[in-house]
Amino acid sequence: MTLKRMRFLKELFAFMGLGGRLRLEWISSAEAQKFVKVVSEFTEEIRALGPNPVGRYTCESGKKIGRRAACPTAPDPVLADTAPGPHTVPRAAAEGR
Repeated sequence: MTLKRMRFLKELFAFMGLGGRLRLEWISSAEAQKFVKVVSEFTEEIRALGPNPVGRYTCESGKKIGRRAACPTAPDPVLADTAPGPHTVPRAAAEGR
């Protein structure tokens, strides 16, 4: 069941533009060195991917907000290039990356 959920979540993350940000490892509590290695590797992978491309908007006030719902006048990311107004939407978010 866990593998089935992970496959679903990986597909969902990829669809949301978050591919590569999910990992499953089976590690025993007796494998401390393996745990450190896996966490270090995954941390580096995430750093290499850069900041989270989803949900980065700036509202009229210039305040960064995490979700579009927090600033209802923010443009739809799909229409980011054509939407008028003082909002900024990163191109990666607008293109679904």
